[in-house]
Amino acid sequence: MPDSVGKPMTWNVKRYPGGVAPAMMVLLTILANPTWSQTVEDGSQASIGPGDTKVVLDLIRRELDSPEAKVTNLRRSGPAHICGSVNVKNRDGLYTGERGFVVDLKAVKFGRVPDGPELLSPRVAGFALKEAIRQDYFRLCLESRS
Repeated sequence: MPDSVGKPMTWNVKRYPGGVAPAMMVLLTILANPTWSQTVEDGSQASIGPGDTKVVLDLIRRELDSPEAKVTNLRRSGPAHICGSVNVKNRDGLYTGERGFVVDLKAVKFGRVPDGPELLSPRVAGFALKEAIRQDYFRLCLESRS
């Protein structure tokens, strides 16, 4: 394809040291491991250790389908539970605001506190599960902090 002066356009490989291949390898590595995009924003992962941090981030990625989740306030609640907050992006690419969560390490289960509108009608499918998650979070994550 000619440029504005009528000369054919060419890629000047000398402008990009190492060529395009190294940049593509970095991109492929990042895309192959989406947990790298998830971050613990406040350093609270130190309180639960690297193994349990990996479990939490893997569950968040799997359950919320959000590779760019921002996690904060990680803390233990007894030997089998981890509490924290997570902020994920919506379909428009905007962060929705932090919501609490609880992870059961023994059962390897994740539960995020439901939003207010999700609990408006007890006849909605999944209401009992959402209410149970909310109660677990309040019992395990809030009452234990007082």
